[in-house]
Amino acid sequence: MHLQRLVFRLFIVSSIAAAPAALGVVSVSGIVSGSDGKGIAGAVVFVQLPVRLSKTPKPAQVVDQIEKTFVPGLLPIEVGTLVRFPNHDQIHHHVYSFSPAKTFELPLYKGEEAPGVLFDKTGVVKIGCNIHDWMSGVILVLPSSHFVVTDADGRFVLEDLPPATYVLAAWHAQSKVKPEDVAQSVLVAHEPVHVTFTLPLAPAKSRPAMHGARVER
Repeated sequence: MHLQRLVFRLFIVSSIAAAPAALGVVSVSGIVSGSDGKGIAGAVVFVQLPVRLSKTPKPAQVVDQIEKTFVPGLLPIEVGTLVRFPNHDQIHHHVYSFSPAKTFELPLYKGEEAPGVLFDKTGVVKIGCNIHDWMSGVILVLPSSHFVVTDADGRFVLEDLPPATYVLAAWHAQSKVKPEDVAQSVLVAHEPVHVTFTLPLAPAKSRPAMHGARVER
């Protein structure tokens, strides 16, 4: 009898301990489409509310310069993240941004490592190069560590959301609407959730033509 009680107690304790892990693997999947119904690649779906910042140190992220191009061209990050800008071209670059969310200038000389930039305010940070006009990129600073970029078909999966009610939003560089205009309240409980976003897109802006060599002579 004593053994049965002991086994029962161990079962209850193990069940309680396992519950958070089981609840922590709930996912939200879906698709981001344009007004034409086609999936949109390169959109960012993120948790807008509640704001839950990472408790662990945020690893530094990287925007490289390769072949006179920002790599990646889109970098979503959690607010409070440090971003480094290594220059793997054998020429000078001068990265800058005049965006309200972050204003900075960073001369990047070949063979030298520049200090990282801390992005401590949410928003869209458009970056460019003062030397090469065609170089442009976006750092999307988000209020949460829960975000994902859509694949080629516009699909996404947000993993490991603890049970709660969330406000999810979607962003794209060409979107005619703000993320808050398409935000949705989603209840995440014990079953996977499916969400659909529709973003009307403006035509892509043309960029100045690339020219010049990768190596200075």
